[in-house]
Amino acid sequence: MQKDLENLINLLASKSINYYDFITKAKHINEINSLIEVKSFTMWQTLGLPIIKLDNGKVTLKTRETSIDEAIFCVVDIETSGGIKDGQIIEIGAVKFQNGKILDKFQSFAKAKSIPENIVELTGITLDDLKDAPALSSVIEKFKIFLSDSVFVAHNAKFDYNFISITSKNLGLGPLLNRAICTINLARRTISAEKYGLSSLKELLGINNAHHRALNDAISACEILKVCLKNLPWNVQSVEDLIEFSKNAKTVKIITPKG
Repeated sequence: MQKDLENLINLLASKSINYYDFITKAKHINEINSLIEVKSFTMWQTLGLPIIKLDNGKVTLKTRETSIDEAIFCVVDIETSGGIKDGQIIEIGAVKFQNGKILDKFQSFAKAKSIPENIVELTGITLDDLKDAPALSSVIEKFKIFLSDSVFVAHNAKFDYNFISITSKNLGLGPLLNRAICTINLARRTISAEKYGLSSLKELLGINNAHHRALNDAISACEILKVCLKNLPWNVQSVEDLIEFSKNAKTVKIITPKG
């Protein structure tokens, strides 16, 4: 994401700004101008940014005003055939979550030409599993419709978010602009544990399902999110409060077992 775009989104996440100022700043962001008409809030929302115009004419993000209980979180996990430079997404799993309940699920393989043996061993996904899978472009397009402008959540969110965003951009579908939360960061501030990897937290919290498959891992991350949200301090009320808390609040004291 270009620095100017990142700065604009951070500004909107912190306060409302004049419509004219928003348009002026947005028009200087080439990455966005080449994709959408910056005056169209619907187009921004299609890219995942929950932008709104207030009754006073100012522009902001609805996540500033949306309570955590009202928010829709999309908890995501991907399996890939390698890194972003030498691999591709081969499976996406996601669950939409609101106020303690799962609203909907998304799961799809994506066609690939090859899968390294170590990835087959790790995930159990083979080329035979992908033989009838839809093209990656179709999977990303359908996933983005499912995601909409909900809050993107993942365990190690930077990896999943950036991989999907770069893939989407390379396919001509535009980057992701959704607000995002990492459950590793959030867990470090709400759950006392020795390790914060997905398998470690699953064991600590008694979450039992298969590991290294996208939908199962998304469901596991959703269960971790539930625990994190129950442990929030009272002053974390809105989605933007939650994002800020997940990044900058003090981490909890780690309890090391004796013996």
